[in-house]
Amino acid sequence: MKKFFALLFVCIFMVSFVGCDKVDTSSADDTTSLNGIDDRDVHDEFLPLGSVVELEGGNKRLLICSRIQTMAGSDIIYDYCACYYPEGITSSSSMIFFNREDIAEVYFIGYEDQEELEYQEMLNELEKSELIVQGDKIISAAPNN
Repeated sequence: MKKFFALLFVCIFMVSFVGCDKVDTSSADDTTSLNGIDDRDVHDEFLPLGSVVELEGGNKRLLICSRIQTMAGSDIIYDYCACYYPEGITSSSSMIFFNREDIAEVYFIGYEDQEELEYQEMLNELEKSELIVQGDKIISAAPNN
């Protein structure tokens, strides 16, 4: 009887894996088919938060966690602020500031819904030359109408 149950267990185990022989041959480095990346000009348009990129000359992936930012004590406005991927934000000194033109490769496009798309449209229309740093805030240099 023990042999019967052992054999039954093995059969059930084997049957449960039938059709599971499919192996994912895509690698994390294959960026050609992820979320329409090829259709997007990352040097002209903003990426959503959560996007994973690598910079020119870089050797570590970055996770975009903010847009239109300055470093503390600086009046330079950057397109993005990111943390190392997959580590995340480990300290404020580990944050990386960069611009769209610094992106060499996009590995993943972050979550996009209608609210994000509308916000991206607003950001894409905004020119950094229209922004100034005032204290700890980034404001529009254009007068309010």
